[in-house]
Amino acid sequence: MNTTETVCINSRLIRVEALYWIDKRTAFDAAQAWLGQLGPGDHGAISRRLELVQASVRVRSGEIARGAAQAQQILSWAAESGDFAVQSRCHRVLGAVFDMVGDSAMALEHAVAANNLLADSEEPLMRAAARLCLADALGCAGSHDEAEIRYGEALTLVSDDDETKIRYVILNNMAFNCFRAHNPTQALAVVQRLLTVSKLNGRPLEMHARDTVGRIYLTAGRVIEAVQVLLPAMDAVPADSNPDDVAMCLVALAEVFRAQGQPDEAQQAIDRCQVVCREHELTHWAAEISREQAETFAATEDFRGAFEAYRDYHQKFELQRSKANEARGRLLETMFRTTEARRESERYRELAVRDPLTGLHNRRYVDEQLSLALMRLRDGGPGLAIAMIDLDHFKHVNDRFSHEVGDDVLRTVGQILSQAITTTPGGVAARMGGEEFLLVLPDLTPDVAGERFEALRRSIADYDWRLIAAGLTVTASIGVVVAPGDGQRSTVLLRTADARLYLAKDGGRNRVISSGAEDRATSVPPQPTFSTLEQQHR
Repeated sequence: MNTTETVCINSRLIRVEALYWIDKRTAFDAAQAWLGQLGPGDHGAISRRLELVQASVRVRSGEIARGAAQAQQILSWAAESGDFAVQSRCHRVLGAVFDMVGDSAMALEHAVAANNLLADSEEPLMRAAARLCLADALGCAGSHDEAEIRYGEALTLVSDDDETKIRYVILNNMAFNCFRAHNPTQALAVVQRLLTVSKLNGRPLEMHARDTVGRIYLTAGRVIEAVQVLLPAMDAVPADSNPDDVAMCLVALAEVFRAQGQPDEAQQAIDRCQVVCREHELTHWAAEISREQAETFAATEDFRGAFEAYRDYHQKFELQRSKANEARGRLLETMFRTTEARRESERYRELAVRDPLTGLHNRRYVDEQLSLALMRLRDGGPGLAIAMIDLDHFKHVNDRFSHEVGDDVLRTVGQILSQAITTTPGGVAARMGGEEFLLVLPDLTPDVAGERFEALRRSIADYDWRLIAAGLTVTASIGVVVAPGDGQRSTVLLRTADARLYLAKDGGRNRVISSGAEDRATSVPPQPTFSTLEQQHR
């Protein structure tokens, strides 16, 4: 993938992520369409970021457990891959999840991680979203002053963003934070900023913002204004607005009418809220509207009705609390199972790409990793050295000493090769089959590669094989290629390495050939201890 293609993909990803803050359903559909274009297979961070957009939408649409499980699965991938940008986005989603289920400690933990992992070079929208997540978590944990600072930082990052809704969300949550902190003057000031931005951009207040503004006006004694801002909830269609937000506004409206001495209007808001709660199974607001019903009955001196309503409130409150605990438990269990399922699948995948005898990777793994390494090389990444290694006269070991000794030799060579890659990040040691092995070492020059593989040859030859069987000696012949000098395709490189391995065999064995010319081969005198027929055997 060239630089231009990378820039185009990044721009498109940023756009889909921004759509979440414009219209969540549109963002979900855009992510789904792109995933369909990508098709099956692992598309790395691209598909994970698209899936995370969908997870975010699911969480905000009420599918909390499903969205959280998806985010947790993506987080496991991102942690394993070392992708900090994807990790940050996952933590932000999970921070919102735990905020929604009332676990402030976990919400804060994820929110802090979301900010710590986010690079300063990220888009201002993403940085503002992370700050918003942290501010919300701090506010829920009772750190209102710290929350206000983070809300301010988030606003600064998107001060000129007139396209998305993020400024409205920040100002709304900031105002509600001031309300919870019992700071009515500051709350009113933030509400005024919210209303000004709304008017300048011609964007009507959504229901969750109306609830915030209405409650702050009521606390400030501006009852008529509170009614005006909350009254649209009576005609709101839950299919168009979030039902939870509609119910929330209706509870606030009933409280405002009651405070204004209008019990009939308060009862109308209560009745409407009860319908919404029944239709959409909103247990939390069903409990809250029962409490408000009790207050309204008490205000009209219907004390029997108030008693019955309070009893209903407490029953619903306990039911809601029980369901909330169950939901939190199901959420944690789902996330745990998702993590465990991934670990289990990774364990089986690891078994599928490991040679059971030596513990080294197998040919299947080499094909995967070599393709990825060469793809990175063609995109400007580091070169790599490849060594094809074959044990000399291994048939003689099996025939003379037994196949059990032969297996011990293969296991020991596997340990020597594993040790050889420890000093090279990203190195791969594999058993290709029989007595043939392969090493892939990234970012080595031809000279350094020659030295490294010559040292490996000596390690095999100098090992005290008498520990396995008296009179046993083992040597190896090695053919080396270095990309990109020797090619950039896996088939070409492996074929060339194999040809050089044959040159090492024909030249007397126990040697390293790193080019087609024998005068560049490092060698030691051959040890003719076997028959001519055996010497012809690789």
